[in-house]
Amino acid sequence: MKVVYFHQVGRPPDDLEQMFASFPQVSFVLAREATELATALVDAEILIVNNRSYTPANAKLIRDNGRALRWIQFSTSGIDNAVKHGLPVGIMVTNMSGLRAFAVSEHALMLMLGLVRRLRVTERARATNYWIRDEVTPSMDNLAGKHLVIIGMGAIGQEIARKAKACDMRVTGVSRTSEPLPNFDRVRPRSELIPACADADIVAVAAMYDASTDRILSRHVIAAMRPTAYVVNVARGQLVEEPALIEALRDGKLAGAGLDVAATEPLPAAHPFWSMDNVILTPHIGGAGNQGVGGGLGSIFADNLRRWLAGKPLTNVVVPQSGG
Repeated sequence: MKVVYFHQVGRPPDDLEQMFASFPQVSFVLAREATELATALVDAEILIVNNRSYTPANAKLIRDNGRALRWIQFSTSGIDNAVKHGLPVGIMVTNMSGLRAFAVSEHALMLMLGLVRRLRVTERARATNYWIRDEVTPSMDNLAGKHLVIIGMGAIGQEIARKAKACDMRVTGVSRTSEPLPNFDRVRPRSELIPACADADIVAVAAMYDASTDRILSRHVIAAMRPTAYVVNVARGQLVEEPALIEALRDGKLAGAGLDVAATEPLPAAHPFWSMDNVILTPHIGGAGNQGVGGGLGSIFADNLRRWLAGKPLTNVVVPQSGG
């Protein structure tokens, strides 16, 4: 059996390299470039790849050369690029849902804190060597006591909620399910999204992107929010109706936004977000950082590989294997 790991940028995770050595019956090939991938895929049964690398050109290359593929393991939670550009038909697809939830949730808290603690204002003053204490202090705020509404109660949403409770926030979740979960004071269905956001101090977008969540933070939802409220998005830019968000931020109908994602990435040079004083912007880096306290990609993939070799069901299946 042959496994191909397509990893174009940086060094592969240490635990993945260690995992390779623990399966002597499996042949592992690391492909760094598209030409290497095309050659390696010819007789490969399994491919490990990330969503960012699933460009239109690479998607076609995988379809054309991966005729022996039976399973694609994504090293990311998101697979939206792969779905958009075309997965091979009939193969199993698994992802790493929850793997970087601890990191993305930390990033969400950083954005929230940056907004209420007026980080943009103090950093701008710092650039001119100005001690802005007296001017900025009256407009500063805290997370404690704030009402946080989290759209999406998956692994990332649950981690945001857990960390938010440590900051003494009141937390409401909005989800397709109404089942209670730890660290949420209340769970509301998507049909109640507008009244939920109307009562929020901060709305955090943490849902997976699909047809049902496309622009879920719509113009109508944004219009219902308080002018003192903030939006934080650590999911996908397509979950927010971006023109409506820009208008609300410009017109003072929202206090600010903390954005790790945008509808178009990389963000175009002329985009309004670059120059808006009430926006904290990061370049889709929420999942970056160390391995954390749980297992990394290697340990999670190793568990699934053992299941695959034993003929057992895999975990984190997002596209089941079919005969189509």
